[in-house]
Amino acid sequence: MCMGGGGGGGIPPYVQIQMQQQQMQQERELSDRQLAAQKTISDQQLAFNQQQFDYQKQLADQQQAQANAQAARQSEYDTGRASLLGEGTKSISDAFAKFNDDYFNQYASDYMSKVQDQVAQQRTQANKQLAFGMARQGILNSQAMANQQGLLEETQGRTLADATATAQQQTEALRSNVANARANLLGQVQASESIGSPIAASDEGGVAQALQTQRSAISGITNQAGDVSASLAGVPTVSPLSNIFASVINSAGNFLGGYQSGSGYGNFQAGLAGRRPGTGIN
Repeated sequence: MCMGGGGGGGIPPYVQIQMQQQQMQQERELSDRQLAAQKTISDQQLAFNQQQFDYQKQLADQQQAQANAQAARQSEYDTGRASLLGEGTKSISDAFAKFNDDYFNQYASDYMSKVQDQVAQQRTQANKQLAFGMARQGILNSQAMANQQGLLEETQGRTLADATATAQQQTEALRSNVANARANLLGQVQASESIGSPIAASDEGGVAQALQTQRSAISGITNQAGDVSASLAGVPTVSPLSNIFASVINSAGNFLGGYQSGSGYGNFQAGLAGRRPGTGIN
């Protein structure tokens, strides 16, 4: 007797189809979950990457802003220091501006004027003494008188030539002193740069303080310029001249003494010849 009607315990086809459909559904759901999970991870990674990018950009922007601010402070600091140096240099140049070629030429001229005044005064006295002595002997208009006047003129010319050389020497000495004093003050102004750092401070207050420190240092130097300049602007000093015509007058006196004592003819002839009486020399 046959039981079960053929086919026994096999899974019916429709059940197999249902099972296959369930398996496919489960696989789709798993795939969907995996895709969703992967998308979530991807979205999280993108968000993290964006967050890191934004942070790095913010950091870079801050650093650039700081660099720009420091560059601006450095520019302000450099400009301020250069301006202070320029002002200090100008102040010193202005204080010494009067010491030009005209000033030094006038200095030499003033020296010579003082010498010429002394020479003129002594020449006037010498002329009077010579004329008085010659007039007493009645030879005022003689060749001897002319020769003695020539000796006076020669002595005067030699004295003025020596004085001209001395005037030039003193003028060049003054010119050198002025140049050295000016250079010294300018050097101090330039050296004031070393008081502060060449690098600007990290804030505006520090920059302002550094510039004020340098300004004070330069002011202390430039305030001296006027006094230094005034101390160099003295009038030329001329020592009193000795009696530059003494030898000529003494020679004329010897001549006149010999003339008066009886030897006047020989001395007179010496005078006519342009020689100093009693010496045989011109």
